[in-house]
Amino acid sequence: MDPGKLRRTLENAVGDVFPGASVAVYRDGGIVYEEAFGYAEIVPAKRSASTETLYDLASLTKPLAASLVVARLVEEGLLHLKQRVSEVLPEYSRTRAGYNELKDRTEVWMLLSHTAGLPPSLPLYRLGGRSREELLEEAVGSFVCCPPGSRTVYSDVGYIVLTALVERVAGERMDELFEKLVAKPLGLKRTVYNPLERGFSGDQIASTEADPETGLPLRGVVHDENARALGGVSGHAGLFSTAREVALMGGELLRAYLGESALLVKRPTAATVLRQWSDGENPYGLGWQVYRKGVTRHFGDLLTDGKAFCHTGFTGTSVCVDVELRLVAVLLSNRVHPSRENTKIASFRPVFHNVLVSCL
Repeated sequence: MDPGKLRRTLENAVGDVFPGASVAVYRDGGIVYEEAFGYAEIVPAKRSASTETLYDLASLTKPLAASLVVARLVEEGLLHLKQRVSEVLPEYSRTRAGYNELKDRTEVWMLLSHTAGLPPSLPLYRLGGRSREELLEEAVGSFVCCPPGSRTVYSDVGYIVLTALVERVAGERMDELFEKLVAKPLGLKRTVYNPLERGFSGDQIASTEADPETGLPLRGVVHDENARALGGVSGHAGLFSTAREVALMGGELLRAYLGESALLVKRPTAATVLRQWSDGENPYGLGWQVYRKGVTRHFGDLLTDGKAFCHTGFTGTSVCVDVELRLVAVLLSNRVHPSRENTKIASFRPVFHNVLVSCL
């Protein structure tokens, strides 16, 4: 891989698209490119980014934590994808209005593929004084906005419900399950929930948006308000990592899909995760958006139609696994620092992926 064009593209984005970024490219079994750009923090003082800098992954938590944890639990026989959610969480079939027949027929795969009919979000963080368990119960008892399985509605709420489900079936919290079932088998050292509680200092973590109460940027505290209200641990957001370790997670899933490894999951499991489960303009697998040429907006024009599986994160992160190109592309940035108002990442991501593929 000749990274010259890619390096220039990222250097030109510093200070315009984001303060800083870290990139890792995995291909044919290993990391073939890794580099950091710009700053992990610019307010109140500049602090350079490095390849060891941890980034708030935001919604990359969905495919990298929630989906992989569910995949491992399926392999261990603790649940199955066509199982009704209410078999594990009986309270899911009820709302404040009583029994809900639509919710009662929701299956586990629908939560993972954003087809459970749940709303995109709920302001759980505004319910002051509630415990983590009470907030999970609030999500579990939410109303659906359309019949389950009828259409794709991207939903953080679905992944909060999924958090409650896996914790109920496994008897452990999501962060403990991720550590045991994903991080430990892969030997990950810098992929964690709540990094400040895991021995990392703020100087090792890219800053995100300024806290309105203190005026200081968040460092090591999850940016997503609902994840923060849930103690920093949820299936929809909360994970921190480096570009290298995200690429290694994606690479191991790719190797399992290709039948080259069973370190994390077996080949049939990887093939089940990385296939299309939902229809519509933005089809999803289990935690991953399926790349469709002419439709998928964020990942450029050169990935393999129907054979690339991607996700973005609100903080300025993205990961893509292209099984045809045997490629994992990771871009982690802190585009929400010091404010979420900078949305230039949306037009930069397609350029980044086009240039990356052209450099292969």
